[in-house]
Amino acid sequence: MRILVIDQCSGSKDHPESAESYSAEEIDDTTLEELRTRDETVSVRARDLYTGRQQQYIGQAIEQLEARANDSVDRYFISAGFGLVGADEELPPYDVTFNDYSPEEITQRASKLGIGRELLDVLDDEYDLVFLALGSDYYRTFDLTTLLESIPSETWVVCFNCESEASRFDNAVALPARTEQAKQHETIVVALKGKYLQNFADHRANGAEVSSAVDIETYCTTAYGTQSDLGSYEE
Repeated sequence: MRILVIDQCSGSKDHPESAESYSAEEIDDTTLEELRTRDETVSVRARDLYTGRQQQYIGQAIEQLEARANDSVDRYFISAGFGLVGADEELPPYDVTFNDYSPEEITQRASKLGIGRELLDVLDDEYDLVFLALGSDYYRTFDLTTLLESIPSETWVVCFNCESEASRFDNAVALPARTEQAKQHETIVVALKGKYLQNFADHRANGAEVSSAVDIETYCTTAYGTQSDLGSYEE
């Protein structure tokens, strides 16, 4: 399968404590390349920079999908500082989070960073499955309905806590990822979407095929090897 994961930045970042962190104003007043080449700057790949639990779980899931399921996975992050960035793009330390913005300010900053437009550009590539592993603030950075309308009907899309919007599209799978579900999976809300991707990767690594929305929901929300999924994809 060819899979796209749209992840989000995290407040916790792995960069030297002594490194200067750039503000939104500093980022907006110069180019990313200029920030990266400043003498005091130590840039880190996005996949290594973000160290939140969701980001760690998703990273582990992608490793398994590629190594054991032979899937091809592209990963991007929505960054409050830099917009949509690829997993291998090197970023300097920065201190910008959507937690510091009102909903209206998030929409304005997202527009300034061109997040919605760049997401549509990424989706021009052909994928079998798209995971939008995002929280509510990050869903505000683009128009979900417009994005879902742009995705070919043969591509499955997994959304989280967006049941109303997803219900209009036959190829969209809406998964609840709230406190109730986090307790069921013995994790915390901010890590649950990453846990779902880990579950999915476990199933794929053990031979699971994806042919329906029910398959995707089952693989995400059920740990591999539990009684409820026995025989669901046995030959």
